[in-house]
Amino acid sequence: MAEQQRTKSNQEDKKKSEAKDKTRKRDNKTNRENKQEENKQNEAESYHKTQHEKGREPKLIVSGYIACVGRPNVGKSTLINRLVGAKISAVSPKPQTTRRAIIGIKTIKDDKKGELTQMAFIDTPGLHKPRNELGAEMVRNAIESLKMANIIYHLIDSSEGIQGEDIDVAENLKSFMKEEKIKVPIFCILTKIDLIRKENLLPIMDELGKWELYTEIIPVSALKGTGIDDLINTTKKYLPETQEILFPYEMVYGQPLRIIIQEIIMEKIYNYLHMEIPYSVAVEVEDIDERENGVLYIKATIYVERQNQKKIVIGKDGSKIKQIGTLAREEIEFIIGRKVYLDLWVRVKEDWRKNVYFVKKIYFSE
Repeated sequence: MAEQQRTKSNQEDKKKSEAKDKTRKRDNKTNRENKQEENKQNEAESYHKTQHEKGREPKLIVSGYIACVGRPNVGKSTLINRLVGAKISAVSPKPQTTRRAIIGIKTIKDDKKGELTQMAFIDTPGLHKPRNELGAEMVRNAIESLKMANIIYHLIDSSEGIQGEDIDVAENLKSFMKEEKIKVPIFCILTKIDLIRKENLLPIMDELGKWELYTEIIPVSALKGTGIDDLINTTKKYLPETQEILFPYEMVYGQPLRIIIQEIIMEKIYNYLHMEIPYSVAVEVEDIDERENGVLYIKATIYVERQNQKKIVIGKDGSKIKQIGTLAREEIEFIIGRKVYLDLWVRVKEDWRKNVYFVKKIYFSE
């Protein structure tokens, strides 16, 4: 009897300890998020105060959100990374790499003209016919991004020509604008023009002009940088005048560190695992904790749907998970400028893509 009471007491102590640990992590997360928000406000106030003191407060401020839409794998993430001048979104040759809307921020200051421009580019999940709850949430997330946009970029891969899915996206845009009674400029961005001859590009532009949907049709190559300046300058003309910018002046990432880390880990998985496996993988960043030695501890779990997938992710003698972890850690350290300990785990969550609660928890709980 005494032994049973001790066992029961130990179990209760363990539960209390786990509860306290969860509370501590939740409090740490809340404190970090509050601190991030406070830092944002302080940075914005500091910038405007500095400009006022220098007598260089801008005469004109224009800012707004630009939503980038298109069928999967047309180069949305690559274009936004080029426009912002920093790694914002995961880039992979595999389609549907982006699972939630990601914001990248470009701020342009022109002291001579007294102008300040800020563009918040929204990298949306590819618009497609969903096959599961993950796909459905991705499409809903893309549509919500359109509702907050001041300008919409519809990206079409010029190297592949106009595809049926491109036409579907255009028709969906028309329906969306009509149903929501939204009137914002729509640009057609023809991507990857470095892969197509000029004489083959002109007929595509002529055909798109007949659709009577686009305010501007702009060909670009995100890889080579061709047409990027033209796109930025044209976009500036359509942005609304505002009282202040949307984000602090120096900011380029429009989402919490947790999401940036999640994106980085997913990119490494997409690029270093077998073709089909990444679509069955989800990443949850469970803990970010500052250690006394100055190292940022990050715990993340990689979820798969089958036991055999877990073996593939881990690899022989842990070779794959080690490779993914090393590459992800190095990129995280480069972005945040400090030492990181990345603790990766792999767990099985059967058919997680069909589980609406799990999908929302991992990707759409912000």
